[in-house]
Amino acid sequence: MGSPAYILNSEMINRMYNQKIAEKLGIDPSQTIEDAKLDPRIGLIKMFQASRTTIPIYVDFEKLVRYHFGVFAFTGGGKSNLVSNILRRILLHTKDTKFIIFDISCEYVFLLLDILADPDVPAKVVLERKIESLEQFFNSIVKPREYENDERIKTGLKKIMEQGKLAYYTMPRQKVPTYGEFLNELKDQRKEAVGRPHYMNAVDKIHDAVLDYLENKGLDENQEVNEEFIKYIDEVATSAVQQFKVSERSGLYSWATTRGMIIDRIKKMQEKEKKQGGGLTAKRIRELLEDEDRLICVSISDPFIIKNLVMKLTQDMLLRRKRKFQVKPYILMVFDEAQEFIPSVSSSSGIDAKCSRQVETLLRQGRKYGLGVCVATQRIAYLNTNALQQLHTYFIGTLPRPYDRALISDTFMIDKSILEKTLEFAPGEWLLSSYIATGIENVPIFIKADNAEKEIEKFLKQNSTIV
Repeated sequence: MGSPAYILNSEMINRMYNQKIAEKLGIDPSQTIEDAKLDPRIGLIKMFQASRTTIPIYVDFEKLVRYHFGVFAFTGGGKSNLVSNILRRILLHTKDTKFIIFDISCEYVFLLLDILADPDVPAKVVLERKIESLEQFFNSIVKPREYENDERIKTGLKKIMEQGKLAYYTMPRQKVPTYGEFLNELKDQRKEAVGRPHYMNAVDKIHDAVLDYLENKGLDENQEVNEEFIKYIDEVATSAVQQFKVSERSGLYSWATTRGMIIDRIKKMQEKEKKQGGGLTAKRIRELLEDEDRLICVSISDPFIIKNLVMKLTQDMLLRRKRKFQVKPYILMVFDEAQEFIPSVSSSSGIDAKCSRQVETLLRQGRKYGLGVCVATQRIAYLNTNALQQLHTYFIGTLPRPYDRALISDTFMIDKSILEKTLEFAPGEWLLSSYIATGIENVPIFIKADNAEKEIEKFLKQNSTIV
């Protein structure tokens, strides 16, 4: 009581929200401009509209990526626009952060056209099948309504093709078993050997040899077996059935003495990979990310194919980083239409449940190894809540369903009265809250995001040659 009170001016507000991050980025927030190449801002603060001065909003890109973030809004709220806007600025204003987008709606080739067509950005567009012509490429991507028939887009797509950035995914037809599947086969053999102690001893010897191999090599049960392992276990299995006098007419003997045939399957797959040309396997996509590519856009609309790829890639990348104790470069994995990849496990089965658990594991463990996740969806009520709880930053748009707002409030500890304000939002307006990536941590901020389509329009005007 009795102490002097001061009105917050725009300069003070700017300093409160942006000073720490601006110093880290090496920029002057008072000189803000709506140009992705010149300014890393993600938009403008909307909470102080009475101020005549434009107040930008910056986030700590490193913490945003490493500690996971989510984008939640109803259809038409601008989720993909915001995500592409954030990715564009991170790519342009960090040195080595990398991205892989699992684009089941096939929207991001258009939304990041300027980046993908830039010869200075190592990138790949991975489609479901081989593209034979520019027209086919044009028809395979989803565009906003006002751009659906815009022929200027073909100029950017042609640049992508000419730079050798267009590829397609090759899903292996002949499956190589994993170590886990190998162990499961041994469990089945042991069940059949009940009542025959010498058969069980043979199975146990082979089983222990597999576990020893995994431990000595630092491998995971979910990895595919390799040629070296098959040669090793073939000798062990043949020796075991001979040592314990397993009948040559038994199923166990047949199983144990035919393991070497898997080598032929491995070699056939390797030969097929070499002949594929533009076709990329999950292993090759991972190698591209580990090499020089900074952006890989996987635009595959088939849920089964893209979920299999997600499980294989995320599992492989997490395991490799664990083994190497590797943190950098940071890699952000983007799951748009996240309800397809991390649905509630209790209401899922089969590949949906497996994919959800795998992405949840990535969210739980990835930040220790520089693997970040972006989750974007309009159907938050259908998501795996254990996965949601791993997010440290949230962008929340209009959510008309009370249940969705209640879930957001309970999961992220945001007051329900604040979330009610989002019902008044126009497309592109967001409630931003972060435990770690904003200048004022854990304080909700109302923002107006910059429009990614303006960057695309600028690119199209500058490259307006009609193909």
